[in-house]
Amino acid sequence: MRDAALQRFGGGLLGALWMVGAGAAASRVAATVKDIVVAHRFGTSDAYDAYLFAFAVPVFLAGSFRSAFFSAFVPRFLDAGVRRGPREASDLLRKSLTVQIGVLVGLAALLAALAVPIVSLITRGFSPEKAELTARLMRALVPFVVLDGIAGIYGSTLNARRRFAAAALVSTLPPLASLAAVVALATPLGVNALVLGTLAGAALELLASASLVRREGLSVAPTLSPYDPDAAALFRGFGILAWGAMLMSANTVVDQAMATAAGSGSIAVIGYGAKIPAAVLGLAGVALGAATLPHYAEMAAAKQWDEISRSLRRHAIRIGLVALAGACALAAVSRPLVGLLFQHGKFDAADTGRVAAVQAFYALQLPGYLVGIVAARVLNALGRDRWILAVSALNFVLNIGGNWLLLRWIGLPGIALSTATFYTVAAVVLLTLCRRALRENRRKGHAPA
Repeated sequence: MRDAALQRFGGGLLGALWMVGAGAAASRVAATVKDIVVAHRFGTSDAYDAYLFAFAVPVFLAGSFRSAFFSAFVPRFLDAGVRRGPREASDLLRKSLTVQIGVLVGLAALLAALAVPIVSLITRGFSPEKAELTARLMRALVPFVVLDGIAGIYGSTLNARRRFAAAALVSTLPPLASLAAVVALATPLGVNALVLGTLAGAALELLASASLVRREGLSVAPTLSPYDPDAAALFRGFGILAWGAMLMSANTVVDQAMATAAGSGSIAVIGYGAKIPAAVLGLAGVALGAATLPHYAEMAAAKQWDEISRSLRRHAIRIGLVALAGACALAAVSRPLVGLLFQHGKFDAADTGRVAAVQAFYALQLPGYLVGIVAARVLNALGRDRWILAVSALNFVLNIGGNWLLLRWIGLPGIALSTATFYTVAAVVLLTLCRRALRENRRKGHAPA
C-alpha cells in the first residue's frame, strides 16, 4: 500500500514538474531576450550599475516576502480546506490579504524613507553622481514591493490549487513588460525605461494572478475578522520564514555591495554573470519549489514518514547528479555562451572575459541550490520553520566570510564561488535536518505542526 502511495506521489510530482517547468521556461525565455536587449543598450555602464543596485533592495524585500508567504501559506491553506472545507480556506486567503498588504505597504514606506541612507552606507565605491542616481532609482522602484508582493499572494494560491502552469505563465509578464519598455523608451528615457517596465510588469502580473484566483471561485478581496487559529498559525509561520527568506535574499545585496570594492562596472559584471545560472535555477527551482511543497504537505498530513524519507532520498540523488552534470557543462562553455548572448554594442570582448569567469563559478551552485529546495520543502511540510531560519542565518554568515576571503584571493569570481560553496553546505545541513525531523516524527507518531 505504501509503495502504491509512493508511486502515485512520484507520478503526480513528475506531472506537476512538467507543468511548472513549461510555464517557467516561457518566462525564462522572455527574461533572456530582455537581458540580451538590455546588454546591447546599456552594457556595463554606470547607469545600469546604479539600476541593478537600486532594484536589488526592492527585489530583496519582495522576494523575501514571496518565499516566506508561499512556504507558510500552502500547507496551512491545504490543511484548512481538508479540516474545515473550501469556504474556510477561502477565508484564510482573505484574512491573509488584509494583514500582508499592510506588511507590504509598511516595507515600501520604510524603503522610501531610508533609500538615501541605504545607498550612502553600502555604495562607498560609487561616485557622488552615481550614488545620487542609485537613490533616485530606488525610490522610484518602491511601488514594486507592494505590487510584486500581492502578486505573490495570488500566485501562492494558484500553486496551492495546483494551477502550476497558469501561475508560471503569468510570470512571463514582468520580463515582457521590461523588454517592451526598453525597446520603445530606452532612447528618450535611458535607464528610467527599465524602471517603468519593471513597475508595469509587476502590476500586470498582479492583475492577471488575481483574475485567475477569482476563476477558481475564491475571493481576492481582503477582509477583517476576529481571531482565527489557522490565520494566527499562518502569520507565526510567515514571521519565522520571512526572517530566513530575508537572510537568503540579502546575500544578493551583500554580493553586490562587496563587489563595489572591485571597481567600476563590477556590479554589472556580477549581475550578468549570474543571469544564465539564475535562469537555469529559476526554471528548475520554480518547478521544484512549487510542485514539491503541496505533495510533501499532503504526505505529512497523512503521517507517511517512510514514504517522505524514500522520496526525498531518491529525489536528492537524482536532482544532485543531473544538476552537477549541468553545472560542469555550463562552466565549460561559459565564455562562448556569454559572447554569443551579450557581446554586442557596448558590451565588448573584455566584458565577456570578466563575465564568463564569474558565470563559471556561479554555475557550481546548481546542485546545492536545487537539492536544498527539495529538503527545505520537506521541512516546511513537517512544520520545522525555525530550523530553516537557523540554516539561513548560517548561510548568511558563510557568504560574508566567503566573499571577504575569496574576493581577495581570486578577485570578483570569488564572490560567485562563495555563493556556490554556501549553497552546497546548506543542502547538506538541510538533508541532515530532514532525517532528524522524520526520525522524531516516527518515534512520536504525531501529526505535522
